[in-house]
Amino acid sequence: MSARQEAARLRALVDAAPAVLWITEADGHCSFVADGWHALTGQAVDEALGHGWLEALHPDDRPRVRAEFALAHQRQSAFELEYRVHGDGGRHCWVAHAGKPRHDASGAFAGFAGSVFDIDERHRSAEKYRALFESIDQGFCILQMLFDESGAPADYRILEVNPSYARHTGLLDAEGRTVRELVPDLEPHWFDIYGRVASSGVATRFVEGSAAMGRWFDVYAFPVGDVADRQIAVLFSDITERREQEQALLDADRRKDEFLATLAHELRNPLAPIRTSLYVLRLEPHPNSTRRMLDILMRQVDQLTRLVDDLMEVSRITRGRIELRPVDVRLDLVIRNAMETAQPNYTQAGQRLELDLPAEPVWLYADPVRLAQVFTNLLNNASRYSRPDGAVRLQARVEDGEAVITVRDQGMGIAPEHLQSIFELFTQIDRARNADARGLGIGLALVKSLVQMHGGRIGARSDGPGLGAEFEVRLPLQGRAAAEPPPPEPGPERAFAGLRVLVADDNRDAAESLGEWLSAFGAETVVVHDGLSALKMTQQRQPHVALLDLGMPELSGLEVARQLRRSRQQDNLRLIAITGWGQAQDRTDTQAAGFDHHMTKPPDIVQLRRLLLDVRRELLGPRDATAHAPAVEQ
Repeated sequence: MSARQEAARLRALVDAAPAVLWITEADGHCSFVADGWHALTGQAVDEALGHGWLEALHPDDRPRVRAEFALAHQRQSAFELEYRVHGDGGRHCWVAHAGKPRHDASGAFAGFAGSVFDIDERHRSAEKYRALFESIDQGFCILQMLFDESGAPADYRILEVNPSYARHTGLLDAEGRTVRELVPDLEPHWFDIYGRVASSGVATRFVEGSAAMGRWFDVYAFPVGDVADRQIAVLFSDITERREQEQALLDADRRKDEFLATLAHELRNPLAPIRTSLYVLRLEPHPNSTRRMLDILMRQVDQLTRLVDDLMEVSRITRGRIELRPVDVRLDLVIRNAMETAQPNYTQAGQRLELDLPAEPVWLYADPVRLAQVFTNLLNNASRYSRPDGAVRLQARVEDGEAVITVRDQGMGIAPEHLQSIFELFTQIDRARNADARGLGIGLALVKSLVQMHGGRIGARSDGPGLGAEFEVRLPLQGRAAAEPPPPEPGPERAFAGLRVLVADDNRDAAESLGEWLSAFGAETVVVHDGLSALKMTQQRQPHVALLDLGMPELSGLEVARQLRRSRQQDNLRLIAITGWGQAQDRTDTQAAGFDHHMTKPPDIVQLRRLLLDVRRELLGPRDATAHAPAVEQ
């Protein structure tokens, strides 16, 4: 075979190689390049000789490659480069360029021999991986498990992380470090789980928390590379907020179940003695038994009323429907009203209620009804969780421009971890420990909301279970004007003498019992059970006051009021709505229809009596002094 044939054969082998082979001389000029260069770059082979091959490179890569290529020749050392070259259709493709020094017969450096490989597909896949790696919102990392001498997983090194890693873990500059360096107290279960993945090569998905990191994670861990490398990839999300929300929902659901069970229990409690008392009244009309049974009925009806009132109040507050009606009021009068309301509970339990008020009047700008409700709840709460024959002390003082009111009991106390949660809705603490754990778990939540609406704050203190508790209310001193003295108590027997009153309610028992009560106080009473009759009897009997239910047949109480106000024949007629509807919109509707007052069922008898006495004094004039004697009927 001739030398020319041998050269041609070698050239054909070189051109057929999967890589583009090339040779440079000692001065860096390219003296040979295989034909594959033209197929790869579109540049003719003869144009690539010398330094012409650099013209086939992407302009952005050309300066870097030129400098690194020259430096390799200067050092006469092997090199590897990656860069882009011109390709078909105006696109660029990535290549890997590697070379090794070659020497002549004397051992002198003669240049380089090397190859150019098309790595475009691999490089673009790597770019896609890197873009995905850096853009995903989840945390991602590559870990290498580290095992101790016994073969147990003891630590792991964080080889690579994406930008979201720090946000999901709170760990900065994690690459290259072990997790023991970053979180020394990390729980052992993390090493156990990751160690199993690295050793078995089996991926796993799990949700786990770390107290050391203060976070919960949703994790997918899977092996990467050879099992011998002990490397795993971890894709994860910080779900701490979601976990807390889920736990809050579970807690709320648990409190709801407890509340419903408590509500059923509390509503049944008054119904049992009411039913029993009614049977006794029917079977044994003895005066002493009758009086005793009536006392029981009154107490249980009051208890049912308080339960329903609390439910309605907390519903209004949570929906922002409650409005305060503040006036300048003396704190001592509000507290005494609250004490009068709570006193029957103390008397029944044989407990003492002690009072310590400032010598000088303390003025507030507050809603006296709502504020009395706050202290009544606190006093009832103290009685409920105190032992029989115990004492509860209410103390008021002025401190730093605030009225400070404390209610201290000697009862079952409160554990430190519950001092804040007791103010949450439907929360009841250690119900099983207390034999008299009445209530729905909404009283303190209601108190807190009302205090805050007055610009104040409330807190609780206790030395622990069995050591009593103290609730402290702080209210701003804003009142300036003098309050009006409380109205005199109405008299008994004939307090409503001469007053004509119409009662209209389709609930016959409610209407008849109210009519009996009015008649007992001397009122001329007419009772009807539908709206048309109410309208007719109002025109015939000309009453001074009409007590109207709203949801009556034939004609609603609202429509009766509208027709009466439109006729203007009885401008002096006082209209009082007595209804089971007590939302803000209901009160707005009755006011728009022409009612003078709105009372929810069952009506507060003391308040109703005062309203009727005011009407009597205004329309019929004052009575003799006996009308203002202390009341004996409740």
